[in-house]
Order: sequence, then structure tokens, then C-alpha cells
Amino acid sequence: MKMDDSDKNKKLLLPRLWKKSLLALGLGFALIPLNALTVAGQASSPTIEELDQQATAYYTAGKYIQALSPALQAFEFHQSAKTTATPGLGASLNKLAEIYRSLGDYDRAQPLFEKSLQIYEESLDSNDPQLAASYNGLALVHYHKGEFGPAEKYFYKALKVLDQSFGPRHPNQAAVINNLARLHEAAGAFPQAESLYEQSLEILQTSLGSVHPDIAASLNNQALLYHRMGGHDEKVEPLYKRALSIYREVSQTNFPGFSDTLCNLGDFYLDIGEYKKAHPLLVQSLSLRNKTLGPNHPDLAHSLDGLAKYYIAIGQYDHAEPLVGRSLSIRENALGQNHPDLAYSLETMAAFYKELGDYEKATSFLQRALEIRKGSLGNSHPDVGKSLHKLAELYDEAGDHERAETMYYRSVKVLKESSHP
Repeated sequence: MKMDDSDKNKKLLLPRLWKKSLLALGLGFALIPLNALTVAGQASSPTIEELDQQATAYYTAGKYIQALSPALQAFEFHQSAKTTATPGLGASLNKLAEIYRSLGDYDRAQPLFEKSLQIYEESLDSNDPQLAASYNGLALVHYHKGEFGPAEKYFYKALKVLDQSFGPRHPNQAAVINNLARLHEAAGAFPQAESLYEQSLEILQTSLGSVHPDIAASLNNQALLYHRMGGHDEKVEPLYKRALSIYREVSQTNFPGFSDTLCNLGDFYLDIGEYKKAHPLLVQSLSLRNKTLGPNHPDLAHSLDGLAKYYIAIGQYDHAEPLVGRSLSIRENALGQNHPDLAYSLETMAAFYKELGDYEKATSFLQRALEIRKGSLGNSHPDVGKSLHKLAELYDEAGDHERAETMYYRSVKVLKESSHP
């Protein structure tokens, strides 16, 4: 399909309007202007364009709950205007899907992304960047649901479109590379994830400078990877602190990315025994996530787990129990019974019962976490090795030294194999 000059100019503007849709850290979505249509007989009602602008403003401010209402109204306007197979409807579907994804409602988001993608594939050029937005959004839904195969497929589709549209060193491309790195990290392929994070950060810094929220998000991801890998503690704290500094400098301290980094740094301090440093970060993260994501978002469970682990560490078990119970309930309801992230809540619950001396309950939670990880991630994933190690420690403390030795051996074997793919 041949583009005239005005079409080309519109396409050149897309990086500025749409780039943030790709970074998987709640940074925005497809800011594609819709036609100013009103429903017949409702001339005083907001136009689709106005509703779109409202939804965009709320979303880019990190106010996902408030963004939902105008996005739904815009979608309904499209439906009543019978724009059933146009790019405008595709954009409306994509926006609504992105809001549901950011709210943790992946089952609602997925069919909307799929419908948007169907419309785009039928009505747009094969290298149109709007296609990449749908591919990336659908990939993220599969990623959040622990479905790594489909997620990888759609990330690569998005990269192919973006490479054709903008070339290999555009911020959009870097954002999808960042998401692909997260996928490799979740799958336990740490060296590949590290290389992709470095590639993404280098492109973003070249394109956006050193002070930008996308840079902060990328730094947070790198720090989290080094924390998970172990043996890189000297890198972790400076990266998190630099990310927080950038968020403060660009006035994004009420955004999900900022609360993510607060929680991650709090977790790191817990792991190195810096409990006084951890506590205020975890409390602030929980407060921000409650306010911006609502009470049932799976990311909220991360903050609840962190705060519960803090109270377990200082012996305030009565404070810990309701937090970890709520975390487990949120993840079970939002993600199902077999999602790998559920294992984190189960391990925190096990830590709680271990400190109470109830080794039977602690063992049951750790065994369930192990089975979930083996089933969803495979027997050779590093998180499986970590689960085996926690079981070994529990058996050893409970006096079952023979079983502990077997678990230690298995955990070392898995961790050694996973570090040499």
C-alpha cells in the first residue's frame, strides 16, 4: 500500500506518540488519536477523541483505575458508531486491553489484544508500528500468565515490525528488547537476559539521554537480574538508587515503576540483613501500589510478601501472618493455582511457619512451591534449585539430616546445570 506524504509524516510522529506502550513497566500505551465522533442524539456527550485523551492522561499518570471508565466509553462509542473493523476500533481495543493488563486482569486483556491484532492485520500494512503495539501487548499478557512460548513468539513479531519501521536502534525497539530480556530472566536464562538488558539500556541512553523514566525502568530490571543471579551485590544497590533518583528527578514518584523499584530495593536490603533500611521502602511501596493498582493486583502481593518477610525477620509474627495470607490469596485469584509467581507467596508462608516451629506446615508449602516451579518452569530452572535449597534448610533445622543432605545435593546439581546452559 503506497503512502502519501501526509501518511509518511504521521508515521514519523509515531515514535513520539507511541513509544511508551512497549516498555513492560506501566509506562503508557498506544497514544493514537481517534476521530472526533459523537453518538447520535448525544451531542453534549464527550467525543471519542475527548474520551481517548482522558484515558490517555490518566494512564500515563499511572492512574489505571481512573483510565478504565473513559476507555470503556470510547470503546462503546465505536461500537454504536458501527466502526467494527477499522484501525480506530483497533486502537480503542488495544488501549482498553493495555489498561486491563496494567490492572492485572489478564483474562480480560487477552481477547481484546487478540481482536485488536486481528483488525490491524486486516487493515494495516505489515510493517505498521501499531501492529507491533498489539504484538507486544499480547506477548506481555502471555508473559504475565507464565506462558513463555507464546510470549516469545509475539515479542519477536513486534521486533520484526519495528525493525522494518524504524530500524534497529530506536527506543521502541529497545523497549521490546527489554521485555524479551525479562522473559529470558523469568525462564532462567540469565546470561541471555543480561546481554539483552545491556543492549536495551545502551539504545535508550543514546536515544533519550541519562535522565528519563524508561532509563530508570531499565536500571531497575538490571538490578533485579543481578539480585536474582547472586554474587553481584555490589552492583545491585547503586542501580536501584540511580533508578529511584531518576524517578524523583522527573517527578514520577507516584508511578508504578517507582513503587516497583522501592519494593525491589527493600527486598535486597532484607536479603543482606539491612532491616531498618528495608522497612520504610516496603511500607511506601505497599501504600503506592494500593493507591495506584487497587487491592487485588498481583504486583501488590510482592509488597505484601516483602513486608511479611520483614516482620518474620524481626520476630513480629502476628504482623506477618495477615500480610502473607493476603498475598497468597491475591496471587491465587489473579494468577491461578499453578503460576510460578505463586511460589513466592508459598515460600513466605513456609518461612512464617518455620519460625513458629511448625515444620509440617512449612514443608507442605515449600513442597507445593517446588511442584509449581517444576511444572511451570521445568526441572532445571534455577528457581527449582532455590526451592530445593530451602527444603534442605528446613529438613536440616527439623533434624532430618539425611533428607536435608539429599535436597542439598539436588539443589547444587540444578543450580550448577542452570548456570551453564
